[in-house]
Amino acid sequence: MAKDPYLVAIDVGSSSIKLAVAKDILDERDKVQILALVERSSNGIKRGVVTNMSEATESLIEVINQAESIIGLPIRRAVVGINGTGVGFTNSEGLIVVSRDENEIGEIDVERVIQDSLTKAFGLQNNEILHVIPKSFTVDNQRGIKYPVGMIGNKLECKTLVVNVETSYLRNFSKVFNQASLEIVDRIFTPLATSDFILSLRQKKAGTVLIDIGYSSTSYITWEGEEILGSGIIPIGSDHITADLAIGLQTNMEMAEEIKKQHLDLNHEQSDELNQVEIYNPDLQINESFKIDNVSEYAKPRVEEIFLFVSRELRKLGKSSLPGGAVLIGGGSNLKGIESVARDILKIPIFKYAFDKNLVEFVPDYNNDPSFINCIALAAYSLYHQDENNYSSEKFTKQNYSKKGLPDKNSGVGGFLKNLLPWT
Repeated sequence: MAKDPYLVAIDVGSSSIKLAVAKDILDERDKVQILALVERSSNGIKRGVVTNMSEATESLIEVINQAESIIGLPIRRAVVGINGTGVGFTNSEGLIVVSRDENEIGEIDVERVIQDSLTKAFGLQNNEILHVIPKSFTVDNQRGIKYPVGMIGNKLECKTLVVNVETSYLRNFSKVFNQASLEIVDRIFTPLATSDFILSLRQKKAGTVLIDIGYSSTSYITWEGEEILGSGIIPIGSDHITADLAIGLQTNMEMAEEIKKQHLDLNHEQSDELNQVEIYNPDLQINESFKIDNVSEYAKPRVEEIFLFVSRELRKLGKSSLPGGAVLIGGGSNLKGIESVARDILKIPIFKYAFDKNLVEFVPDYNNDPSFINCIALAAYSLYHQDENNYSSEKFTKQNYSKKGLPDKNSGVGGFLKNLLPWT
């Protein structure tokens, strides 16, 4: 099949499916050229998990059809972001004795030590591997080495982060795409792609956590010293804030969502004044009044819970303070005053991300909606790391394991290491 002149990236969320179409090459300034951005409601999906196969397939077909009408070409393949509660993370370590002449470390030694870390990784039964991320290497007693090939040593150690996903989760996910006649050319852990693309080298060195507040969950990924320290997914998202408002204000979810978007201010201070807002309820066909004090009172605890969870996870990593601060993305980061809540709890600098015009060229009008960041980053990651895509999603799956659970020796881990992330 002929190569398409464009690249399609799809971010499947609990609220909507977002699709980005980009040119299949970077421009002369190494910019990603976005041709189209499309969004459709994602029925049949909750917390990134398929709950209704036919509804999920129909939603995917709708977003594909809309994108095809914009670019005037058929869409047959796509890079897909994987995120949600089905994703797991395992830290592991490997150790080998260097066997080459004169003890010079080669790519095969790097492959062997990663294989050893995989054999020692726990909790991978019934899971598929998305990425094996080498965090750092140690040659004899020299720690913190990024890429050891060519160095001299007797002993090679490696710390890895294995990003995996439940097999049933992935099979159902893949079946939706098959039913929509769309080939998945690569599966990428979304926070990996997004953080790799939008965080600067300085942020990755200094120590920065990227927090993506989605519809039904929040994901985070932490960098320091140009390596990933950890990542995780919190089963709380912006829809939980809406639900709290609906219960507290005694209204329906649609009204609560409107109030959250238009009138919630997390910086609001309680006062004796009777500050109220009136909103028309189409179900009751009347105007309903809500106290502004109550809006903030009912929403803020859930927002605080999200950042308290992130704070606990950072402490587990031994990183109660990060000089690079936290970068907030996702639809939930649009909440007014959310930076101050995050700053009060995390005690680090807080930033909202805006696209760097030096990285992305937009053909369509784009209003910097943070909810599109992930699908754009997936496209960018694929373009910047074209040589290693197959290693991350296909070469490290169970199909390529021997009976002992090791990757196939022809999987080319050396090339994977060179190209996976900027530090290698």
